[in-house]
Amino acid sequence: MTAPRRGRMKLLLLAALFFAPVVGAIAVFFYAPEWFAGRVNYGTLVSPARPLPALALADASGAPAAGVLAGKWTLLYLGAASCGESCRERLLLSRQVRLALGRNLERVRRVYLAPSAAAADATRAQLAAGHPDLVVVAEIEPRAAAFFRPTDPDALYLIDPLGNWVMSYAGAVEHKGLHRDLKKLLRVSRVG
Repeated sequence: MTAPRRGRMKLLLLAALFFAPVVGAIAVFFYAPEWFAGRVNYGTLVSPARPLPALALADASGAPAAGVLAGKWTLLYLGAASCGESCRERLLLSRQVRLALGRNLERVRRVYLAPSAAAADATRAQLAAGHPDLVVVAEIEPRAAAFFRPTDPDALYLIDPLGNWVMSYAGAVEHKGLHRDLKKLLRVSRVG
């Protein structure tokens, strides 16, 4: 082998060592993104976000409460005729997570959606002392269950300030995961 040929081989080898990681990274990015793409959210992301249907809601006095699911980030709990032990645990968790947000506390609202006015009154009376910030509303026409199609009766649903369903959290949700998700959303969001 002559000297110029040897120099050319060294140059090609050096170029291959330089470009091989770049070509490998591009190949992984396009053909195997699951190798490096980690999950950044704890809850189940609704992709694309689904706008809420027109829900006919009523507050404690029976007046329409149409805007209760817009304007703030909302943790929604679909209640039953009565609030049992698992329901109280979910509401306690949502209260603790909301309080842990500190200065962003006012940007998040907790809503209990009762299936009827009688159930809303009973729940409001039952939970008033422990959950003064909980908004209890009743459905006049039952549409929420058909929209959310809950597979878990203790799930929490996250509604954005524009009235879109963006995430859901199963009944076994942990405080840390829900808190981390809300902190991230509130940090990057300019609405609500």
